[in-house]
Amino acid sequence: MGAEAHTIKKKLRKITDKLKKDEPKEKIFCPFCNSEFDGYEPKIFNSHIRCCGISRIRIKKACDLFPPSQDIQLNALIFKNQKKYYNNISNIDKSIKLFDDKIKDLKSYFSSKHEKSTTFLLSINRIDLISDVLEKIEGINLDRDWKIDFIGEISYDVGGILREFFTNIFQVLEGENLKLFIKSDSNEFSYILNPFLLHNKENDKYLKLVGILIAKALMQNVTINICLNKLIYKMILQEKIEFEDLAFIDTEFYTSIKNLKENIFLTQDNSIVKELGFIYSFEMKDCYQHMHSFDLIENGRNISVEDLDDYVKKRIDFLIGIYYPFVQKIQEGLFSVISKEKLNIFTSNELELIINGRPFIDLEEWKLSTLYKGAYNENHQVIKWFWDILSTFTQKELSNLLLFATGASRVPLGGFEVLESNGGTIYKFTIECVNYRKNQKNFIKAHTCFNRIDVPCYPTKNELEEALRFVSEKEMWGFGIE
Repeated sequence: MGAEAHTIKKKLRKITDKLKKDEPKEKIFCPFCNSEFDGYEPKIFNSHIRCCGISRIRIKKACDLFPPSQDIQLNALIFKNQKKYYNNISNIDKSIKLFDDKIKDLKSYFSSKHEKSTTFLLSINRIDLISDVLEKIEGINLDRDWKIDFIGEISYDVGGILREFFTNIFQVLEGENLKLFIKSDSNEFSYILNPFLLHNKENDKYLKLVGILIAKALMQNVTINICLNKLIYKMILQEKIEFEDLAFIDTEFYTSIKNLKENIFLTQDNSIVKELGFIYSFEMKDCYQHMHSFDLIENGRNISVEDLDDYVKKRIDFLIGIYYPFVQKIQEGLFSVISKEKLNIFTSNELELIINGRPFIDLEEWKLSTLYKGAYNENHQVIKWFWDILSTFTQKELSNLLLFATGASRVPLGGFEVLESNGGTIYKFTIECVNYRKNQKNFIKAHTCFNRIDVPCYPTKNELEEALRFVSEKEMWGFGIE
């Protein structure tokens, strides 16, 4: 951990310790960004510090990448890894059981593991999140459920803190600083593994942690926010990669090849391929905009393509060869917690659904599944304003609000009806009425462990909208957490 991170860590502990001892003051300021807060609202201040602190996380260094000068060595590894993947393709018939039955089997398996284990309290520091987690889970029984304690913060985890933890750590793992993942070139937003990662112990350690975290989220019924590319899910389950899967990696390339294949089929003229001048080679840019050159077959840059289907097959082989060694490390972490046989009954689409939850937020379903406390009911003016304002939100803004309220930005597989704590207790989304204080700042507060938000009884729709947009646009989590 660098000197800056140490300084932030000391500031964080010092300021939260001071909050516990001192009498409330009229105004207090964030030591990181100097934002002003009401001294009589220490929970809001403490939550802001968490958000502000984690935004200043410093990774020691980004993951090591292959330089262009080593493209020949990387190309040799790619050819080698293609063969390994094809030798391990799963032949299991995954259509034998209904999806609901598969889920029941998996839950039964998790229950049997829980009976033999106790809860493990994971006390970690937000500022040094990745290295602290790696150190704390070394050698522990991964069957044990986790509860999270963020050092220097006052909170008790009955579900919300755990969900917040998964959100935070995946934000770091998929973030720009680490370079572990990059955004795919597909129309459907997703993260693909950085294809130029060096095959070293440091990178392997991070990838194995990704697998462990996915497994723990599955075991503790937490949807995670890292939208992994569909190709990764297929490779985890060792399904056959098809031509259509190229769309998940590079939509533009897939579309152009698809159009070309259709044109050849209609005209019965295969000579078009030769005229286009394709060769068995192509170039890719890494995240630093350095160009890398690869051959799809030996000496491919000097061989013209005459058979389009063969060229497509070689591109698929290339993708398998470059990504499979990294997926193997994710598998290693995943299968160290969950038996490989228990997951192999699922298709890649099913696995994505139970890991990430539903990708779309249905506002009407959210509204019908909501409970109200205090003076609020479905006919209260503030509640009518609330849902009217949310109807103007984008999916991203709704996702951010859900994250703020529950600690997770995706709806669980069973929908809003089954929102719960990590103990398995159902806690439906709840809006509680709290007093509006005239001439003071009136924040919306979240109790993520109970999927509840406290909404002041705002006198105007504009004030309510301003408060809702404040939390949704700033992508806050843990704000006023209890």
